[in-house]
Amino acid sequence: MNDRGNASARLIAPLATLATVLLSIAGAAPLRAQGGAPPFDVPTWAFPTAPPPRPGTVPVVPDSVTRHTVPNSTRHYTRKQVGNAFDIPDWFPRQHPPMPAPVQYGGRPEGRACGFCHLPDGQGRPENGTLAGLPVEYTVRQVRAMREGTRGSANPAASPNPMIAVARGFSDDEVRIAARYYARLQLTRRNIVREVAQVPTTRVAGLLYALDGTGREPIDGRLLEVPESIERHDLRDPWVRYTTYVPTGSLTRGRRLATQGPAGPATSCGACHGPQLLGTGDVPPIAGRAPSNILRQLINFRTRARRDSTAVSMYPVVDSLTIHDMVALAAYVGSRPPSRTPRK
Repeated sequence: MNDRGNASARLIAPLATLATVLLSIAGAAPLRAQGGAPPFDVPTWAFPTAPPPRPGTVPVVPDSVTRHTVPNSTRHYTRKQVGNAFDIPDWFPRQHPPMPAPVQYGGRPEGRACGFCHLPDGQGRPENGTLAGLPVEYTVRQVRAMREGTRGSANPAASPNPMIAVARGFSDDEVRIAARYYARLQLTRRNIVREVAQVPTTRVAGLLYALDGTGREPIDGRLLEVPESIERHDLRDPWVRYTTYVPTGSLTRGRRLATQGPAGPATSCGACHGPQLLGTGDVPPIAGRAPSNILRQLINFRTRARRDSTAVSMYPVVDSLTIHDMVALAAYVGSRPPSRTPRK
C-alpha cells in the first residue's frame, strides 16, 4: 500500500452487487486464488446467495396494491414500486440533494438506477457497498474496470461480476454525474460490530443473511452481517440498522493488522487511506463501511478477481492474510467512525 498514485482500488466495493444464483452457505468453495496469487480457498459463507427458483416454479408477482411505509417517513410505496429499478423509491427526499437522472432513473435496458441498490443517500447495503463520500475519480475508475471486466467477484456462483452489464448501460458522462452526486454525501455508519462465540442462526435472504429465530450456533470463524429488520431492508429503508457478528478477539486482531500492516508498516491501512481511514485524495475512505462488503473485497483482491491496474498495490497487503485475518480486519475497519465531512 505504498503507492498512492495506484491505490484507488481498496477495501470497499462501491457498485458491486452480487448475482442471485446458486450457492450453498456452508463449507469452502473450490475456487482458488488466480494469476500467481498464493493458494486460497474462498469460503462460500462470505458470499450469501439465494438459489435460483426450481424448474417450473411460478414467479412471484410483486404486489401493486398494498402500500407500505418505514419508520419516520411520510411516503408510501407498493412492493412493485419498491422493486422498480428505473424509478426508485425515495423514503426521505429531504435528507439528500435532488437526485440526477442516472441515480434516480438509470437507463434501460441494463443501466439500473444507481440509487436502486446504493440508495438515494448513498449509504448502500451490505450486499452492494456504500457510495457516499467516495472520491469522484475513484468511482469513475471502478465503474470503468467493471465495464472492462477487470473488476470481478470471487463468488464461486457469480462469475463474471454482474455489475459488468450494468456498467455498460451508462456512458462515462452519466457515471461522472452520479459520482459527483454521491461524493457530496456523508456516510453515517449503519452497523454495530459484536464479538461473540455463539451467533444467532440465520438464513440466506437474497444476497445477505437474515435471522431465522431458531436458536444459536458456534460462529466458527465467520463474519455474519444481518439487518435488524429484513422487511425494512427489503423495502430499501436507508435507516435500517445492521449487526455484524464476528469471533471474539477480532477487533483487537484487526486493529493490529490495520495499524502495523500484515507485511510491515508500508502495508498498514493508514499508509494509503490516512491515519483515521478517512481517505486521502483519490484514495477512498474505508472507515465505517459494511464489514461484510469489506471482507468480500479483500477476498476479491486476494483471488485477483479485482485485477485492474489500480488493484495491484493491494496485492502485497492481502497475499499474506488468512481468512481469519480478513474477518478481523473487516470488523475493525467497519467499526471505525466514518468521515464527518462530505467531499466537494
